[in-house]
Amino acid sequence: MDNELLKELYNEYKRLLFSLAYQMTGSVSDAEDVIQDVFAQLSAYDLKHQKNMKGFLCKLVTNRCLDLIKSARKKRELYVGTWLPEPLIVEEDPLYEISIESDVSLALLLLFEKLTPTQRAIFILREVLEFDYKTISEIVKKEESTCRKIFSRSKNSLPNIEELSTPKDIDEHEKVIKQFIGAFQKGNVNQIIDILQHDIVYYADGGGKTVAALRPIVGIERVMKLLESLMHKGWKEDFKISIGKVNGNTGIIIKDLQGLQGVVGFNVKGDKINEIYFIVNPDKLKVN
Repeated sequence: MDNELLKELYNEYKRLLFSLAYQMTGSVSDAEDVIQDVFAQLSAYDLKHQKNMKGFLCKLVTNRCLDLIKSARKKRELYVGTWLPEPLIVEEDPLYEISIESDVSLALLLLFEKLTPTQRAIFILREVLEFDYKTISEIVKKEESTCRKIFSRSKNSLPNIEELSTPKDIDEHEKVIKQFIGAFQKGNVNQIIDILQHDIVYYADGGGKTVAALRPIVGIERVMKLLESLMHKGWKEDFKISIGKVNGNTGIIIKDLQGLQGVVGFNVKGDKINEIYFIVNPDKLKVN
């Protein structure tokens, strides 16, 4: 294939393809590898008469992701502790534009884990990327009617999907998270309790490589005990805590002299935090 054409295709579709691959795998590094693999394979195809280039490229990416998911699920059985998606981290910079077609929350990515690989592909292609069923049918190699049924069943099986798929009130989300950070730094327990939902869930992902809770912690009382413990221990003197974007929403970035050490993402419902995602697995920490 002509190198110039390859470059044009990459520049035109890389954001869309990365978005698809990231949502399919929940991994930034895997998504990047998928895109590299797909474009490396394109030289073997005659694309001059390809009528639907977008659909063709998405088909290649989807197939590669389905293979990855199957092997990843076997590895996941041996994963130490809670598995969380690899976060998209952007440090505060008003001039930076994140290179993803649409921001996808950690909460939504976790919900995708409940779906089979094929269900996940059809759901993302339809609900998030808004492909028509004819194109989806060609990508996943199933009848249009079958794709419609799979999508409908998948959507019905995911609680609160409409809420998680709809863009949040960004200003309200940021306000709540800044209140949380301020209260935590001051050790103001009562103020923290006021902004946590009663059924809050705390997830931590250390991957067995860093100390982290092995199972989700559920309920305001248990989560507060953990937060109070962290407050009493204090932070290392060389820790720097800053605000950044974690999957498009306001989150916390933790660094020391060696670099990025942790990321905290949040899911906010109304004016209260209902989920906290603490990611300290070094394999998943990368500023984009």
